[in-house]
Amino acid sequence: MALTRDFKETIRARVERDPKFRKELLREGIACMLGGDIATAKTIFRDYINATVGFTGFAEATHIPSKNLMRM
Repeated sequence: MALTRDFKETIRARVERDPKFRKELLREGIACMLGGDIATAKTIFRDYINATVGFTGFAEATHIPSKNLMRM
């Protein structure tokens, strides 16, 4: 059986090359949050942030320490 890439690497690569996927990933996170599935929403948002600006960049943009953002 062939080895597969790490899931986070796969998400990151897809987000970088497909703007529609990036938009839908964010939309899915929002839909989960509004639907009350907070755990899934957090997971999706974490993947989205890691695949786009990263927590360090997000912390700089929001002026919130990255450790606090990761715990949210």
